[in-house]
Amino acid sequence: MRKYILVPLIIVILIGTPLVIYFLSKRSDSPQLLLAKATRREIRVVVSTNGIIEPVDRSEIYAPIDALVAKIQKQEGSEIGQGQILMQLNSEQIRTALAEAKAALLQEKRQAQAVMTGPPKEEVAALDASIAENKMQLDQLNKDLQTETSLYAKGATSRSAVESLQKQFAQLQLRAEALKQKKRDIQLRYTPQDKEWEQGRIAELTKQVGLLEQQLQMESVYAPKSGMIYSLPVKPGSYVTKGQLLAQIYQPGKILLRAYVDEPDLGSIQKGQHVRIEWDGLPDRQWTGVVEKPAKQVVPFNNRSVGFVICTIDGDPKELIPNLNVKVEIITASKPDALVVPKAAVFNHNGQPTVMLSEGERTELKPVVLGLVAADEIEIAKGITEGSSVVLNHGEGSTM
Repeated sequence: MRKYILVPLIIVILIGTPLVIYFLSKRSDSPQLLLAKATRREIRVVVSTNGIIEPVDRSEIYAPIDALVAKIQKQEGSEIGQGQILMQLNSEQIRTALAEAKAALLQEKRQAQAVMTGPPKEEVAALDASIAENKMQLDQLNKDLQTETSLYAKGATSRSAVESLQKQFAQLQLRAEALKQKKRDIQLRYTPQDKEWEQGRIAELTKQVGLLEQQLQMESVYAPKSGMIYSLPVKPGSYVTKGQLLAQIYQPGKILLRAYVDEPDLGSIQKGQHVRIEWDGLPDRQWTGVVEKPAKQVVPFNNRSVGFVICTIDGDPKELIPNLNVKVEIITASKPDALVVPKAAVFNHNGQPTVMLSEGERTELKPVVLGLVAADEIEIAKGITEGSSVVLNHGEGSTM
């Protein structure tokens, strides 16, 4: 009897076991659905990028002359008052040029003295003495000639004696005219034009000396405003050229943000949009601000095409200093009570945004109307209700 019972049981086991294994394997092959709930919360559409902190009102100090940096009185990050000395320059070139200009001016003054005051007094005195002596000789010879002429009329002297005196008198007269002409020539040795030229030359050299002295005073570089030194690109011993940047000063806390926004995102940037800022140096802190000036043009920047968006920063934070590189999020749109689902839940089905709803063991395709689209979430404006379960691994090839 037991034998007849065992045979059907064995047959059932042999037939049933493969069937059970088959159905279990088929069930294990079915993928598990990944679900998410449609919930209501704030959704934000943001443009994520980077930017740099800049001062609102900065003062830049440039080298006034070509010189060597001899000494720097302040360091980067230190406070400096208006009119305080920042650094001392040393220009041997200016010092040499000043010494040469002073020597040239002194030489020119000496040379101009003779032109302006006329010939030396000694030369004029000697000439006057010769003229006076010649006149005395003429007077005496004239008397002798008159006496000799009177004697000749009486027959008391010869004609040759009278002619000899006349000849001497004529020679002295010629010499007198020559001495007078020489005096006139001395007095007219320098023309008014010569004097004017000398005066102009002295004025030019005097101006040159003054300019070089002013440049030498520029060796001391002073702060034009009070503030904090946030950039000091030179060091003692460096050689700087005129116009080279020496330092930058700003008022701590008076800063702004220059955000580098990629060209495709510029269309969504508007004045007044809220901004969030993060800095790796203080990872637990966040700062807020507002877009002040949207970009006016697109420029190449580090292999990107960007627009510079200027943003104000709330609270004048002193911990954000110029030239810091920061992370930036510009909130271009937001809604406080939106019905949102993960972005992976929405796909395109027959040209219509669609989600796959899961209700128990069954699923259903549901067309929806979209609202705001964020990086990871999408607002569902119409089509499903809060709490609906949507499938994330729906298998559709085209998501939104």
